[in-house]
Amino acid sequence: MPLIHWTPDFSVGVNSLDTDHKVLISLINQLDDAIRSGEPIETVTKVLDALLDYTDYHFAREESLMEACGYPEIDAHVRTHHTLRAQVHDIRDRYRRNPESMHGREVLAFLKNWLTAHIVGRDKLYSPYMRGALQKIQEADRAFGAVSDFPLTAAMGR
Repeated sequence: MPLIHWTPDFSVGVNSLDTDHKVLISLINQLDDAIRSGEPIETVTKVLDALLDYTDYHFAREESLMEACGYPEIDAHVRTHHTLRAQVHDIRDRYRRNPESMHGREVLAFLKNWLTAHIVGRDKLYSPYMRGALQKIQEADRAFGAVSDFPLTAAMGR
């Protein structure tokens, strides 16, 4: 059973960002599966790497779209992204150094809360601005291509 289920409550009203959020949910669910089933360290590391890479990609896209629509709270949102990015980097780096020191359930609880709270609490705030600037959003979004163009690691196909 997945740790996180996508629901319409998570939608920010922008297809590419909703798709990104679905990919992040999928990666966290894959990490949950890998930890719960006792996968080797290398497999868990690949999923963490994919999660980190995709988080960076998604944040860059989201920040570009916020800028394109003139979202007035972009600076605060970007600061939140920097903090979250650092936390995910720290989790991955600590796991690489000493996997036994990481408590999988705690990491997964943090990631689940981070993603769901960020989407519902922060990302929903830019939705009205993006709906009002659809053409600008589409133009800015073209620079990122489709999700299928992103070079995810083999972990995505697990």
